[in-house]
Amino acid sequence: MNPLPFPVGQKVICINGTFAETVFEDFRRVPEEGKVYTIHEVLWGFDLLNRETALGVRLTEFPPIVPGWGGFCLWRFRLLEDEKILRQRQRKAQVTQPKTAPQHEPLVLA
Repeated sequence: MNPLPFPVGQKVICINGTFAETVFEDFRRVPEEGKVYTIHEVLWGFDLLNRETALGVRLTEFPPIVPGWGGFCLWRFRLLEDEKILRQRQRKAQVTQPKTAPQHEPLVLA
């Protein structure tokens, strides 16, 4: 069992693609919301937004300008497998929802 929440090599989907301008001091490009990326490394770092130590990732698709420097906060991503499972559950819920009977005028019984 891997103790890391997101294993190296795992595909992730970006769920928060809003970044401060300071990120471009370390990266030429940043992840976009809804796009899939590959985890290259999991590391501890300083979250500039929350001003505290946080778990982060380096992505294969976004090498830092200075090698070994910079990463993205883990909370910005969701495992792609989790996203697939979430969509499957939503589709299943739509299929299994009871269909409501068509609305008719009340029947008059004699």
